[in-house]
Amino acid sequence: MQSSVTVCFLLLVFPINAHVVENFNETCMQYFYNGHVPEWTPNDHVHICQMFNNRYHFATLYDITNRIPVYSAYVVEDGKSSETDWMVEPQLVNKSFEKEMMTQDSLIYKHRTLDPIDPKDIGMRQATDDDYKQLTKQYKDQYNRGHLNPSSHHAGDASKATYTLTNIVPQKQKLNEKRWSRHEAKLKGWAKNYSVYVLVGAIPSKGNWIKRDNQPGVNIPDYMWVAHCYYNKTSQSYESGGATAKNVENQIYECTLSQLQAFLGKHNQTGQLFHNDCYVEQAAGASAAAGNPCDI
Repeated sequence: MQSSVTVCFLLLVFPINAHVVENFNETCMQYFYNGHVPEWTPNDHVHICQMFNNRYHFATLYDITNRIPVYSAYVVEDGKSSETDWMVEPQLVNKSFEKEMMTQDSLIYKHRTLDPIDPKDIGMRQATDDDYKQLTKQYKDQYNRGHLNPSSHHAGDASKATYTLTNIVPQKQKLNEKRWSRHEAKLKGWAKNYSVYVLVGAIPSKGNWIKRDNQPGVNIPDYMWVAHCYYNKTSQSYESGGATAKNVENQIYECTLSQLQAFLGKHNQTGQLFHNDCYVEQAAGASAAAGNPCDI
């Protein structure tokens, strides 16, 4: 295990930044197709522009009550993914703290003199590494750390930037490693030829939690969902779609963007997901479809 001193030195050389902002208009609109940010039901949400090595890589709307991301927005990259240590967000502990994400031990070490941090304060508005270790104890091997924005959809620095606990939910292990992973692979396949914009999120449960001292700690979501949009230059048309999954089974339900929005609307989640361009080609099919395959 690396010492806190060693980790702090590495973070000075290879900084990971996650910038808490008032809204995404300030710094990271490039991850939303044509600048359209979906409206979300007001809640205890914060906007984070995730940055690594002085470059932004994706955006996260984060729920500080349930301590899971609402959604992550990004553009899929084609390339080899990378891994790094799990990080927490200093600005969710104190807004005056650093933009640079770091391990919990490094954060405590960095503020050991002038403004000492109680380890319990780090998890007041975000998940911690200890929460996910507790998840393993509480549920054995049923759940694991599920990336919303997957490391496999990026390369190098961008891939490393996904290893923040503000981009993670407790996800059923079988779903994460099988059907959900296959759907991620399909999205990445399109990125070889197109700029694929993605929104991926989770819907919290009403009473399923990782426990902290027998109290609710990190919410275990009921559902996962994902939406995509890209422009196909060959056909000169927009391609888009959505999918949902129950976080208790190994199954993906694919549908149109309109159908996904209808599903999310029942859970009081959102308005329009993407810019109008992404809905043109699916309008007829959405109205003609029998039922809603995403309505699980």
